Amino acid sequence: MIRQRLEELSLEALLQVAVRNEVDPDPDIDRHELIDQLVEVITENRLEREAATNAPGRVEQKKFILHFDDESPRDQDFSDSIDFPDQYSHTRITLMLRDPHWAFAYWDISAGKKSEYERSERFDGLFLRVLELEDDQEEELQINDSFEIPVQLSDRSWYMYLPRQDAPYRIQLIGKNLHRRELLAVSNRVRSPRTTLPIPPGGADERQKQILDLCGLEYLEIRLPSVDAATGTGD
Repeated sequence: MIRQRLEELSLEALLQVAVRNEVDPDPDIDRHELIDQLVEVITENRLEREAATNAPGRVEQKKFILHFDDESPRDQDFSDSIDFPDQYSHTRITLMLRDPHWAFAYWDISAGKKSEYERSERFDGLFLRVLELEDDQEEELQINDSFEIPVQLSDRSWYMYLPRQDAPYRIQLIGKNLHRRELLAVSNRVRSPRTTLPIPPGGADERQKQILDLCGLEYLEIRLPSVDAATGTGD
């Protein structure tokens, strides 16, 4: 298996393997001789490691074995060869919930639209319109409340505070150009959860209180609703 993987490597990669294994090959060595030398050294190193490791240790090592040996790297690091674009050809916006009070939005604007805005003398900027919806089951946008956040053309993401919990939200990405508003993209829906835990009428019993204490609620800053002893209702 070691020889097979080494034979798939270029000469440059084989020399890198030699350096990692402290092998100093002759400058005139041919590829096949270098592979023979590396197979011998790698095999010896592996046997030495296995001899120095007890049985439980070898079991743990097996959990982390990859498809490629440590001594036999691939021809190239693919993460260095991939050139990820700064922007994509589609305009879109995505909304993610961070916690009951905060959400995170990130977006892309197509190169054509961004170029149009950059050339325009009457481009007045972008803004995010945060929509609090009536119902997260309806396909149409039934808006209960909204507010706007101005952003720059160079911005790609934004954190925003959600004023009401236990409510669905969406984000609209809007550009203002030539004295008119242009809807660029609408995000997915997210629902902000309630910030208090549901407590049965009469309050939590002793076992429920113990479980809640173990949840670390004081670190999450979640309060339990108070219960009226007379009516059995909470705030």
